[in-house]
Amino acid sequence: MLKILYLVHDLADPAVRRRVLMLREGGADVTLAGFRRGDNALAEVHGVRPIELGKTSDAKFAQRIGAVISAIAGLKTKLAGIAKPDVIIGRNLEALAVAHRANALYGGDVPVVYECLDIHRLLTRDDAIGKVIRGAEARFGRGAKLILTSSPAFIDKYFEPRSGVRAPALLVENKVITLDDNAIEPSFARPLKQPGQPWKIGWFGALRCRKSLHLLADFSRRMQGRVEIVLRGRPAYSEFEDFDGFVAAEPYMRFEGPYRNPEDLRAIYDDVHFSWAIDFFEEGLNSSWLLPNRLYEGCLYGAVPIALEGTQTANFLNEQDIGLALPEASPAALDALFSSMTGERYQSLAEAVASKDRKTWLADRSDFEALVDSLSRLVPDFAERGETGVIPEQIVSEEGWTNMKSDVCKSVSSLIIIPCLNEEKHIGALLDKLGAELDHMNAKIVVADGGSKDATRDIVAARSASDPRILLLDNPRRIQSAAINLAVATFGRDYDYLIRIDAHGDYPDDYCRQLVHEAIRTQADSVVVAMETVGFGMFQKATAFAQNSKLGNGGSKHRQGAKGHWADHGHHALMRIAAYDAVGGYDETFSHNEDAELDYRLKKAGFGIWMTDRTRMIYYPRSTIATLFRQYIGYGRGRAKNILKHGSMPSLRQWLPLLVVPVFIGAFLAVLNWAAVIPFSLWAVVCVGYGFWMAVGQRNPYGPLAALSAMVMHFAWSAGFWMELLKFRGRKAS
Repeated sequence: MLKILYLVHDLADPAVRRRVLMLREGGADVTLAGFRRGDNALAEVHGVRPIELGKTSDAKFAQRIGAVISAIAGLKTKLAGIAKPDVIIGRNLEALAVAHRANALYGGDVPVVYECLDIHRLLTRDDAIGKVIRGAEARFGRGAKLILTSSPAFIDKYFEPRSGVRAPALLVENKVITLDDNAIEPSFARPLKQPGQPWKIGWFGALRCRKSLHLLADFSRRMQGRVEIVLRGRPAYSEFEDFDGFVAAEPYMRFEGPYRNPEDLRAIYDDVHFSWAIDFFEEGLNSSWLLPNRLYEGCLYGAVPIALEGTQTANFLNEQDIGLALPEASPAALDALFSSMTGERYQSLAEAVASKDRKTWLADRSDFEALVDSLSRLVPDFAERGETGVIPEQIVSEEGWTNMKSDVCKSVSSLIIIPCLNEEKHIGALLDKLGAELDHMNAKIVVADGGSKDATRDIVAARSASDPRILLLDNPRRIQSAAINLAVATFGRDYDYLIRIDAHGDYPDDYCRQLVHEAIRTQADSVVVAMETVGFGMFQKATAFAQNSKLGNGGSKHRQGAKGHWADHGHHALMRIAAYDAVGGYDETFSHNEDAELDYRLKKAGFGIWMTDRTRMIYYPRSTIATLFRQYIGYGRGRAKNILKHGSMPSLRQWLPLLVVPVFIGAFLAVLNWAAVIPFSLWAVVCVGYGFWMAVGQRNPYGPLAALSAMVMHFAWSAGFWMELLKFRGRKAS
């Protein structure tokens, strides 16, 4: 069970209570610690007794800084007896500072998650104060593995362009949560406005916006009883001069106190026609970026939302084609909106809201489990402890195994993608083999052709004519990364997984089914495989021998194979399309090494990559020195581009061949000093010697020629790497 230390800014915040419930019901063991805001009583949160770190006050920033400093100083005592967690979550900036200290107390190797559902105005200031606050955020968030946030605008408008926290973001919307989907029934029959009765606008939740309060009061007075305003929730009294007195003086506005979430949601939203989804708190910044709780609550129960044009909420409603958008924040604009409101128009608006899939507004146990699963992937050894949700193996007969695998593969949908260019010798047999798998899967095959000049397209077109599950797609950019991106963009939204197939390879008869089964068994976002290289002609056999050996692959696990394990990289086979889309797919500026580059982003975003030992692919290497050299030039350039893009340094097995070109160039200095040729000579002797050792030890006559292939690969990889670095340096200098 994943152990989470959840540090929060306000133990009484309803959002904290929701998150604790999500984590616990998702399968995590939660320890809750945080600050008590004002005079709020300290109570259990869904069975979790919180640890109080101190007391803070609304709108008193200096006091809160002091409370954080005090909490950090006494944290060791507060956490005494609490076992080392797997993940630490810090809710808002003050809790992030405490999380930073907690991580240090536990040894500094616990993944820290920064949860931020509001961007405080101090973080967005351009003056010295803003820079200091963002600097503190960057310092405490340095090394954070994930940002949890609730709106894509927070990412686009703040975290990517301004925040110093450099971590991937996971979007967890403010949906209504439920443990029993059937327990929350939506209201399809909205309260109809009878003649003489007013329209009712409900403003529910965290009541902190003075501008909304005055705007709604002015509007209701203007309408002279034709519109009533109903307020429910927790007023932020520090934001108002006299909230209770102001509301009591308004003839068409009433405050009916707090409510229970989710128990009272249906009753309060059934009592109104519209929900106020506008917030001017942090106007132009946080209020324009957020997607509030009341948006999801109201829509779940059929209330028509009102948003302000230009905000993320309005953009969201526009995408859903529901709700009303206010062109400006004025009583006159509201008057214009309601002047044409009839019973028939309202009914049409309410029906549009009710027609949406309930999952748009509702988070259930599957969402909770997905959240905890995402957090568990931040823990390097969590899978090896057997706690990743991997389905235990069943001992079944071969026939039972085949049937079970087929049932599993039909339960999800897969898009099999074959990037291809001039593959007439292989494509027909490959489609025949994969076509047999389609009978046991819910899948289609897309051949993304890069403009073949041979008979490839005719072969695919003939197969497509006889089997509509096989499709031909033009790939004008020709390269493989573009082929996969195009196929996913064209067809991917209807599928759970993509399976990448190389046209220049061979596969076991159950390859695709095995991949899908592994993905479901391990709950991995990506399943990668080992490659076994096979050759036919003399040079191709020697190259295959080299690529299957440590001389050629340096001990790479996706070349030599290994027991199933969580990995950083492997030969791409299957990927969850949601994960693929989340990181933006392949980078099409990479003609080689695009798989390693994508794996880097997947791992950084917290997605899991599983190296399976249940299946593998057979790869046919290049058959001439020239084509092999060009291939490895591309690999070297791709690795250099990866370093330049992400700063990810080569491993030891890549550093060694990287030195080949420098020592080769250095050998020319032998005219000045004979010792300059020693490094290059040592490399050549080691390669040739290893080749003869393979010939003798493994009784393979291709050993010496394999040494030549390995030397070509080493030299070309090194040359490509340095060419790309020099090219980049030249661009930077110009």
